[in-house]
Amino acid sequence: MPDAIRFCFDVCCQGTVLEGAILEIIEIPGLASCCHCGTKINLDQPFGICDRCGSVELKIIQGEELKIKSMEIDDLCA
Repeated sequence: MPDAIRFCFDVCCQGTVLEGAILEIIEIPGLASCCHCGTKINLDQPFGICDRCGSVELKIIQGEELKIKSMEIDDLCA
């Protein structure tokens, strides 16, 4: 949940050397596969209903990734 991560990041950085750091989140659209008919379904929430057969048994195949792509750190003056 990107909003929760943003909130926690800001709170955890307060009063540390990370205060003022910028967090950039690139959200990947959710995608699931129906366990009954195999139809691929776009998701905007971590659950859904198959458009084809109405099943709620879905296997999430994309959208739960959490990877740090890059991190830039400036030298600190001590």
